[in-house]
Amino acid sequence: MDSTLSTSESTKLTGTQRLLEAGLIFTSIFSIYLIISLLSFDPADPGWSQTAYHTSVNNSGGAIGAYLSDIFFFAFGSIAYFLPFIFAALGWLVFQKIHVLLEVDFFTLGLKFIGFVMFIIGITSIASMNFDDVYEFSAGGVVGDYISLSLLPYLNFPGCSLLFLLLTCSGFVLVTGVSWLTMIDFIGEKAITSALYLRDSIPVIKDKFSSSPTPTQQESETDEDVNSVDEKSHTKAKTSTDKLSKSVEAVAIDDSDDDLAEKLFGSIERHESSQQGVTKAEPVIEDDGFVAIDDLIDDDIEFSINDDISEQELDVVFSDVEKVDVADDDINEQANFDKQSSNAETATKPAVVEESPFERYKGMPTIDLLDKPNRTKNPISQEELDQVSRLVEAKLLDYGVIAEVVDVFPGPVITRFEIDLAPGVKVSKITNLSKDLARALSAASVRVVEVIPGKSVIGLEIPNKHREMVKLSEVIESDVFTSSKSALTMVLGKDIAGDPIVADLAKMPHLLVAGTTGSGKSVVVNVMIVSMLYKSTPDEVRFIMIDPKMLELSVYEGIPHLLSEVVTDMKDAANALRWCVGEMERRYKLMSALGVRNLTGFNQKISAAIAEGNPIVDPLWKPGDSMLESAPQLERLPSIVVVVDEFADMIMIVGKKVEELIARIAQKARAAGIHLILATQRPSVDVITGLIKANIPTRMALTVQSRIDSRTILDQQGAEQLLGNGDMLFLPQGTSVPLRAQGAFVDDHEVHAVVNDWKARGKPRYIEEILSGAGTEDTLLPGEVAESEDQEMDVLYDEALAFVTESRRASISGVQRKFRIGYNRAARIIEQMEASGVVSSPGHNGNREVLAPPPVKD
Repeated sequence: MDSTLSTSESTKLTGTQRLLEAGLIFTSIFSIYLIISLLSFDPADPGWSQTAYHTSVNNSGGAIGAYLSDIFFFAFGSIAYFLPFIFAALGWLVFQKIHVLLEVDFFTLGLKFIGFVMFIIGITSIASMNFDDVYEFSAGGVVGDYISLSLLPYLNFPGCSLLFLLLTCSGFVLVTGVSWLTMIDFIGEKAITSALYLRDSIPVIKDKFSSSPTPTQQESETDEDVNSVDEKSHTKAKTSTDKLSKSVEAVAIDDSDDDLAEKLFGSIERHESSQQGVTKAEPVIEDDGFVAIDDLIDDDIEFSINDDISEQELDVVFSDVEKVDVADDDINEQANFDKQSSNAETATKPAVVEESPFERYKGMPTIDLLDKPNRTKNPISQEELDQVSRLVEAKLLDYGVIAEVVDVFPGPVITRFEIDLAPGVKVSKITNLSKDLARALSAASVRVVEVIPGKSVIGLEIPNKHREMVKLSEVIESDVFTSSKSALTMVLGKDIAGDPIVADLAKMPHLLVAGTTGSGKSVVVNVMIVSMLYKSTPDEVRFIMIDPKMLELSVYEGIPHLLSEVVTDMKDAANALRWCVGEMERRYKLMSALGVRNLTGFNQKISAAIAEGNPIVDPLWKPGDSMLESAPQLERLPSIVVVVDEFADMIMIVGKKVEELIARIAQKARAAGIHLILATQRPSVDVITGLIKANIPTRMALTVQSRIDSRTILDQQGAEQLLGNGDMLFLPQGTSVPLRAQGAFVDDHEVHAVVNDWKARGKPRYIEEILSGAGTEDTLLPGEVAESEDQEMDVLYDEALAFVTESRRASISGVQRKFRIGYNRAARIIEQMEASGVVSSPGHNGNREVLAPPPVKD
């Protein structure tokens, strides 16, 4: 019963809605009444412009209809027939756009009124000059008749026609806001589309305009009597499989051409059957330059004839075709075919290069693996931008701020209004009004940009009504991404003007990403990784991925770019970072020995030495380091990207030791080609410490919960006002002004498609030392001591070991009380247990986990 009442109450209209709907019904009925009155007009009826005897009224609208139609015909002539439709459109616009009319823009309203007057004057004058009278009234009414007769003595007929045509067209633009140029382009586009459709749908026209293959060689005398149908069905000169595939592509246009395709392949089969002494085992090269398809392919060709056959489909279809050179007339027919086929197979097989294990990864994944961008956008018209600009000025004036909107930049998600403040107005006053402006403008949030570099204005960033999704494919296809030569080029998204944004991780050189759950942080990280997979091969970039969630980065397991398995156990994360420190120190020693300053110079020197035939041997090699008898040759070193999806969780589990390792990598690893991408959803000061922020100047903030979190990640507020779903503030290196951007979006199936494409190219080569924890003196942190077999154990070590494993509690104070020893000695015993793997390192709360099993009792 309650639900029925609530439903009936929800269907009732409010007071304003009742008035609007009643007005819509009134204008509709009145428009119909005007149409009936105008169509049934009788000059004999009494009206406003004439008198008549008191006889019966013939107008279907009665006496009132007769008077109204007489007035409209007298004033506007034949144009009066369009007035009912104008009234109906006006009523519909008022009913639909009442929320726009509540915020009156007097400038736009004035333009519409002026345009309406110009349109009426122009159209009535043209009708008065060119059309016959309607009944006894002028075709343009008294308005058009008076104006045209007044100007004819001065401009004559051609001049008046041009003037009134100008008034009509200009008035139409001012009233409707429709561009004539856009309308002409639209009509032209539809005309061309219709012509192409007619050309492709009508068989006669299609046969006339369809392009047939053109021969590139002269036919021999024996080919002159070949049937003309066969000449149109196949190309005589193109004998290789690539050229044959092009002819198939030219014929297989759409499903309606099945008979033509059958004619093409049927002619080839008939040609094959007509040859004498030809077998599938030993195909013979014919004089006319044709080779049977069945002789070149083991299996049947299976593909569908659709509207568009891509090159990839044709490559798959003809992947098993042997390339056979066709003999000319002067070539000996008794040549050994086995030798030719073996040479052809050798030519088609790619050569294996020993120098680089990733030589086969030359091609990048195709863009077809990603979803195409949605071309149906929701553009903002200039009129709407002007209306919002006037509204912003009016709302600021309500709060006592005199300002003027000087420029507008519409983007995919937000629109920036650049505002010039009056002298004496402080920017802080506008900043404090951000929430009030958001309420007044009915916006989710309004962000105030206090400083715009190079300009004396401030910015107001207001969300758009229709949000546009930025697809990864449209940024990858952009010129700014394709023209970038760096293998570490990453896609970020689009800026407020809709221009693609990419960044070079090599120049950052590290990136810190922060955002709450649901802000799009994981999507942004996936976009960066996938974009690098589109830009680099495994011999250029390698990854170490740390994923505490075990969900976000595990999808990349198995790609050849990985140096190790995706790290999901945080106890292995410290080992991975420690290996990065050791690799960084090793690379620095190599660069120092070769006299170069960075990894780019090192790789250039190695490549130049290999090209000259004088490869450089490893200067750090020692005879006892490996089983090799001589020093190995140096090879190009790839860049290493360490991606951590949840940095706060790793610190919570492993402890501050990870922070020291990250700080050490961030301080020195740029020249060594090792880069960090750290992401966290908790940008607090205990996670993003001052040591980390000082060494990672490039930061990215998505939506955060409070101003404090925004200051932690960006050193300024603003990230708490973002809209979520990829809306971000990007702070590049060397600047304090963040860049507002909308992050690109990549779906899960797109990531899987790119990952599967790389998996099909080869398997990864993991380095076991990354997760094993085997370190050197270079990887030790301050205060750590290298493990040594000769290290002397404490005399109480065995007793303390038994105590810890039995009690399952590993604490320095517990050992100190149990054996009545000093704190330093107890701490040294616990550290020896940690080095031996008996207990774990202390967690965030200082507790240690006992890893060794309890002792076996007799």
